[in-house]
Amino acid sequence: MYRFAHLSDIHIGAFRYPLLQKLVLKAFEKAIDVCIKMRVDFIVVSGDLFDSNIPDMTLANSAVIKIREARDKAIRFYVVYGSHDFSPTQTSIVDLLESAGLFKKVTKGKIKEEGKLELEFHTDEWTKAKLCGISGRRRGIEKEYFKILNRENLEREDGFKIFVFHGPISEYKPEYLAEAESVPLSTLPKGFNYYAGGHIHEKFLGEEFGYNIAYPGTLFGADYRDLEKNAKGQERGFFIVTFSDKVENIEFVPISVCNYEMIEYDANGKDANSVQSDLLEIVSHVEPADKLVLVKVAGEMSGGKTSDIDFQRIKRILKDRKALEVLLNYQRLTSKEYAAIKVAGKDIHEIEERLFKENIGIVKVSDPKLKSESGIKLSRELLNVLKEAKKENEAKSSYESRIVSQAIDTLGIKEVF
Repeated sequence: MYRFAHLSDIHIGAFRYPLLQKLVLKAFEKAIDVCIKMRVDFIVVSGDLFDSNIPDMTLANSAVIKIREARDKAIRFYVVYGSHDFSPTQTSIVDLLESAGLFKKVTKGKIKEEGKLELEFHTDEWTKAKLCGISGRRRGIEKEYFKILNRENLEREDGFKIFVFHGPISEYKPEYLAEAESVPLSTLPKGFNYYAGGHIHEKFLGEEFGYNIAYPGTLFGADYRDLEKNAKGQERGFFIVTFSDKVENIEFVPISVCNYEMIEYDANGKDANSVQSDLLEIVSHVEPADKLVLVKVAGEMSGGKTSDIDFQRIKRILKDRKALEVLLNYQRLTSKEYAAIKVAGKDIHEIEERLFKENIGIVKVSDPKLKSESGIKLSRELLNVLKEAKKENEAKSSYESRIVSQAIDTLGIKEVF
């Protein structure tokens, strides 16, 4: 019997809060410790190990030290790019780690003259498992590679086979990715023993139609939505698969790196003074010590302005009582007095999306990808690039060059396989 671990969507480098960055890294380190303890033969990472193609080097160095520790125990790493750590215009840290002998990308292949994508298998030296896959791309561009994939050659190959990919399957797409690009189950090559998926941040294991479709989900999270789910009991972790000539067992290994406190408050019909008073009363009764505290306030107040509420005071109280970190979310808090200018949304991401939807038709363009839903998605992705802050010790010229390159990447001005 052999074993491999399947991880995905770790997003090392996500979040601007140093504490959250450390928790992301801690989740990865704990997962690797489990892999070493259980003596897995290899680890499959189905995309987004890092949150960008050029992550914070301090965090990346810590991750590399842990990867090196596993490699020293003869544990191999097989990876594909995710939509975050891939760039067609710049070398990714994934490429650097492969060049250093720590990773093996299993996406080797080429497009033949007849327009078919021919993938090559990589055979694990010890277990003889055979791996191949397709990396994730921004805006779901990987969908085009699935369309031209020569599945027949892959299906004829014998042995224990793993297909690694990063993107949602249409039949199993969660509600929060309802509008995201996806590929139908029928585009996957048949006859593989295990399909190692990434991009979906929730645990999923489907065994219909003869497919072992597995998404381990994120190890910790990459945004507020993930953390809110954590606080409400969402289990995070990864899969360990035991196999011989077929899959014998798939075990989910939970990973937890902190405790949570979730505070939700409905401000409907209350004035700003009442909201402030109620929140102070609520936080006085919670036990925030050594917890990641999420404060979510929503609703339409009957009077006063949202700025009348001293959220920073709420945060200071919780931090003074030893909360690990306090995350405030009051994007859906509005006031009746200012209803005419409000933009409703669950969070800042939804508000931005609504604004794009309302204004996308105003701009006259000829390129179809700049119109309708595709234009909205492209606008959001470009905005995310432009929001990126300058890294510590990064020169201004390097920062500007990086942002320009990522913007060009996002706009798809240059795309290579």
